[in-house]
Amino acid sequence: MNVKKMNKGLDFLRDKYGARKGEITIKDGHCFVGATPLMPQRVERKIVELKKMTENGTLEGVSTLRFASFAPKGANVEAILARELDVAAFLGAAKVVRVMAVANGPAVNALVKLANDVNCSVEVSAGLPRGEAAYDRHEIICARGVGSDQTIDTHTPHASIRVSGEKGMEEFTDVDTELFGMTYEEIWNVRAAFALLQNPALAKEWKSAYAAAAKAAAACLKADGAKAAQNLKG
Repeated sequence: MNVKKMNKGLDFLRDKYGARKGEITIKDGHCFVGATPLMPQRVERKIVELKKMTENGTLEGVSTLRFASFAPKGANVEAILARELDVAAFLGAAKVVRVMAVANGPAVNALVKLANDVNCSVEVSAGLPRGEAAYDRHEIICARGVGSDQTIDTHTPHASIRVSGEKGMEEFTDVDTELFGMTYEEIWNVRAAFALLQNPALAKEWKSAYAAAAKAAAACLKADGAKAAQNLKG
């Protein structure tokens, strides 16, 4: 991620819409504003739209969450797992209370139970070839209806623009006309930073969610080592 470019985009949004001052920093691969960890998945449009479906009656009776997230070799598997566990808590509207996981090299498969008895399966891996774009999929299975942030039976995200030229086939997935030219990851971190600067009350919520997700991810790795499910308290 290019933090200079991200802060330039953040300043553009601040000047256009108004928000308190602040800048993005990166520590151990995660973005922060001040001491607050950013939770871009909680403002990412496809995740937010899924959550709306569970709240407006489109989907009723959430039963199971099925997630998968794949990243190139060298990515932090525990960080990927923590992100997906936070998405589970966010979409499932409850804390993670019990986990069981099996790891195999750079891959982890976890079964998770939320405090409201919603179950979740999470598959994460850092095994893609270096340089390949990461991708994920989130599916909600309900008593009435199924929701997914990818086209049914599709695992790789679609490119919104394809250009065939001297360099061969090139794909572009710009999803934000105000932050044009940034990567998908950069866009949602900037949007998360802007949301935080506009609504400082998010700081307490995100700090708590970040800590809970990290704790749940660590519990998954502990469950693999102990070959036993782990309960989370607090």
